[in-house]
Amino acid sequence: MRLTVERQTAFSSISWEESPCPLCGGDRHAPILEATDRLGDLRFLIVQCNSCGLSFTNPRPDVDCIEQFYPDNYRCHQPKDRREPRSEQARWLSEPWGRRRLLDFGCGAGDFLVRMQAIGWNAVGLDASLSAVTCTRERGLVAHAGSLPHPHWTGPSFEAITMWQSVEHVHHPLEVMRAARGLLTPSGVLVVAVPNFDSLSRHWFGAAWHGLDLPRHLTHFTPATLRAMLERAGFAHVEIRQERRSSWIRHSATGGLWRTRLGSGLAGWWGWLVGRSENLVARAAI
Repeated sequence: MRLTVERQTAFSSISWEESPCPLCGGDRHAPILEATDRLGDLRFLIVQCNSCGLSFTNPRPDVDCIEQFYPDNYRCHQPKDRREPRSEQARWLSEPWGRRRLLDFGCGAGDFLVRMQAIGWNAVGLDASLSAVTCTRERGLVAHAGSLPHPHWTGPSFEAITMWQSVEHVHHPLEVMRAARGLLTPSGVLVVAVPNFDSLSRHWFGAAWHGLDLPRHLTHFTPATLRAMLERAGFAHVEIRQERRSSWIRHSATGGLWRTRLGSGLAGWWGWLVGRSENLVARAAI
C-alpha cells in the first residue's frame, strides 16, 4: 500500500480493532468484499457473520480514531439550502398535535431540524462531530455532542427519533437502537434510513458502489438484518420500505448509460420494482 506523505501523516495514528458481529456477537465470519476509501489509499474488508448474516467492516478503526476519516469539509456536516422537508423524510412522521418532541441522531449541520421545526416539531439534534454541533447551534438550534446513550436524557423524552444515514456510522448500532427505544414515549416511533447492502446497484458495482463509503460505514444492512437489529433492540412493530437513489448509481458508475439521469433513473426504478432499491427506511414502534 503506497500513501502520499500527507495521508501517511494523517493516518499514522490509526488504531485498528477486530469486531465481533454487531448484531449477534458472533466471532465467525467470512470475507465478502474488499474496497478502498474514496481517496483510494487504504483498503477495507467487509465480512458477513456466519450466524446471523449481518455484514460489517472488519477490522475497523477504533472509536477513538475514526474521526480522522471525517475531514472538516465532510459534506454531511455542511448546511444545505433546503427550506422544505424532503418528502421521503417528512412522510414518515405525522405533523404534530402541539409541540411534540423529536431527536435527530446524527443531525449534521441541522438541516432536518430546521425543516421539522418549521412544521411544528420541537426538534433537537445529536451528533458525534463537535464542528457539526457548533454549526447547528450557530443556526439557533438545540444540539448536543455525543452518541446514545447520552447523559442528557435518562427516560422517555421524545415522540420521535430519526436516524438518517447515521446508524451505519457507529461502532455499536444495537446499543444505540436500544438507547433510542428507552428515550421514546409509549406511542413514539424510531425512523432509520440506511443504504441497502442487498440492492441491485451494490451487486452491479461491487467495491465501487457509492453506498459503501468506507471506512465511515461500519455496518452494512439488508432488509432482513435491519429488521433483526431493530427487533433485538426491543421494537415490536417494524415496517421497512425501499427508496430509490439514482444519484448513487450515477456516482458509482464510471461511464456509459448509468452515468446519465435517464440511465440511472431507469436502473433505480428496476431495483425498486424487484424490491432491491439503494436505500432502506424503517419505521419502528415499541
